Amino acid sequence: MISAVGKRLAYPKGTTIINLSQHTLTPGLIDMHTHLLFFQKQTPTGFEDGARPPAEERVKRGLGFAKQDLNAGITTVRDVGNSGRYLNVRLKELLARDAKLGPDLFASGPIISPPGGQFGKLAPADSLLIPQEYTEIKGVDQAKAAVLEHIKHGVDVIKICANTYDKLLSVDEIKAIVETAHARNIPVTAHATYDEPIRNAVLGGVDGIEHGYSVSDSTLALMAARHVYLVPTDVSRRRGKILVAGLGMMGKTAQLALQSLDAFHERLRRAVKKGVMIVSGCDFYNDVNGLKWGPSSVDVLVGYREAGLSVPEVLSFATINAAKALHRSDSIGIVKKGMQANLVVFSGDLETNFEKSLFDVEAVFHKGKLVHQKTKK
Repeated sequence: MISAVGKRLAYPKGTTIINLSQHTLTPGLIDMHTHLLFFQKQTPTGFEDGARPPAEERVKRGLGFAKQDLNAGITTVRDVGNSGRYLNVRLKELLARDAKLGPDLFASGPIISPPGGQFGKLAPADSLLIPQEYTEIKGVDQAKAAVLEHIKHGVDVIKICANTYDKLLSVDEIKAIVETAHARNIPVTAHATYDEPIRNAVLGGVDGIEHGYSVSDSTLALMAARHVYLVPTDVSRRRGKILVAGLGMMGKTAQLALQSLDAFHERLRRAVKKGVMIVSGCDFYNDVNGLKWGPSSVDVLVGYREAGLSVPEVLSFATINAAKALHRSDSIGIVKKGMQANLVVFSGDLETNFEKSLFDVEAVFHKGKLVHQKTKK
């Protein structure tokens, strides 16, 4: 816990003094959209392959990814599915044993979705991957039952798919999920990629929207009025080029994919202008071109900066705003007396040299412990 913040503080004799001149100190970063138990190769069956490894292998790999996130300055994550049957709940319990292992984790359990989940056409042999990764529902009764099952298994948040590749949850189904969860103090966030499912999710009472790639001004206004936050999972241009190349896109297809970043930036600016609370989330899960997990997780902040937002705004998305969305404003997201001592020390000045400093982490403190320190050359 942080015991004091200020100038000329009194401290006991023998206290270790750390000189942080030429550095920037921030609260520990919060990533609200992770998939620590899913790692997708860029092959025709990559999505299926990401779900195939045995549970123990996925958990072990997830521990490694969590440590990479911690070393990058992320001290809290919300893991939102594609994690088997409650493997992210198990990962949460393992991480809670030692602050040095990885961030504090808030788990969703399996994503609640329309029949079929987010898989496209599957080979018959792969059909069992759907109930492994998703809780499929059809109708209000199944919607309520799914939430109760999730809560029984110890989830912290409910994640729904308001839309899949070819199906939508109805507003009534979403309402049933939200009412059941909220009655038990569990928030609900919705994967929703275009305007109709985004609006359905907001009308259904969700707390947050994940992605929201294409959304109208009227729906953004509705989100602001109902205090529904947006998690834009946007990559930087540099990392976007790496992903496009890794996916094997070429020519016009690659050009259109990269141009979509401009549309995402425009939607982010509109959301901010409309008064929607923005919360940071990376949505990284790609095994492509040697991309490392931790740096790829914080890269989303570079994407927000490229949209023209100020450094303080961008940092608020991954600190104060994310803490509010987690209902943890009383313990994380800001540096002040009485808060959990989650802190990141970046080399240099984040405000004047954002990208360079962001990827140059000097030290990370988690729950008051020094859990990572840059190796001196």
